[in-house]
Amino acid sequence: MMPVLAPILDVNSETGIIVSWHKQNRDEVKRGDAIVEIETSKSIIVVEAQDEGFLLQAAPEDAEVSLKAPVAHLFEDMKALEAFTKRQAEEKSEEKPYRATAKAEALAKKHGIDLEKLDQGQLITTKEVEQAIADAQPVDMSVLPELLEVEAGVERVVLFGGGLGATQVIDIYRDDPKRKAVGIVDDDRAKWGQLVYDVPVIGAVDRLGELYKQKKFDSALCAISTSVPTRTKFRKMCEKLGIPMANAIDRTSKLSSDVELGTGNVICGFCYFGTGTKVGSGNFISAYNSYDHHNELGNDISTGPGVMTSGLVKIGNRVRMGTGIFIEPYVELGDGVVVASGAVLVQSVPAEHVVKARTGRIAIVPLRK
Repeated sequence: MMPVLAPILDVNSETGIIVSWHKQNRDEVKRGDAIVEIETSKSIIVVEAQDEGFLLQAAPEDAEVSLKAPVAHLFEDMKALEAFTKRQAEEKSEEKPYRATAKAEALAKKHGIDLEKLDQGQLITTKEVEQAIADAQPVDMSVLPELLEVEAGVERVVLFGGGLGATQVIDIYRDDPKRKAVGIVDDDRAKWGQLVYDVPVIGAVDRLGELYKQKKFDSALCAISTSVPTRTKFRKMCEKLGIPMANAIDRTSKLSSDVELGTGNVICGFCYFGTGTKVGSGNFISAYNSYDHHNELGNDISTGPGVMTSGLVKIGNRVRMGTGIFIEPYVELGDGVVVASGAVLVQSVPAEHVVKARTGRIAIVPLRK
């Protein structure tokens, strides 16, 4: 039995969605055959066979899978495949309603953790159990760091997410005399008390409402770029709590004088928004994006670097775009569209569709001396 693994082309993603299978169960596969397409947060990965054999899929279409685990297996012959599926069926009849390692089960039993509540459709390891144990412990809020103090008249912004996106936003605010990041909320307890570019992680996102009532900060901003659902959820939560959302716009970016801009947007370095362009709220626009005249951008859009549009382009809500994308005039992208890196769009894309782009093959060989 030989595992089929997805090549790690998107280092920002740990999981992906199976878009379509090119080979079905029990199909004979040759080396180099396209087996499956997987959608990550910024690209479409085409998984090709590195061996020959008979295929058995590990998950159906539309399932979320780990990029570190096999998405399928290849067997030398049908006899080996059938023997494996028989063992799977026998194990399934005896299996528990969750999948967990032996160490995870032992640790959960010791600390009284219900593994069924941790089940997310993936293998539960000691890491998930340890997180559940930590989450179950009472928190002494008095030991968490306080929000930073800033000069009077400066807008105090709390960021959601203590990852790499936070470093980008904090760096933008270093050149903004009107706004400063004064704290970070993150649901990962391991980050509580840490500093991200000298800005403290002060606890979980559920602290925002009370802190805002106490007038400890003025606005909030989601610093997570890779998860569109998370950005949407955070924006709606702020609306419900009445918390204003700030923008973070790099000083090297250009917004024409009549650009209409919503709130909760992160606009990274060297971006351009042409005259007549309208931009919604909750978007994370990476560096070197260019939106020419009279474009329309919706809410909760996430892009990679180097997205270029011509004039009169309309981009819907929750659109995700990779790196190095070119869009021709009058093209419209519907809500929820995903565009793979390297795509050139000359026609509109309906809502909830994926635009695939095959990258060129490369070879890595030793350097000649």
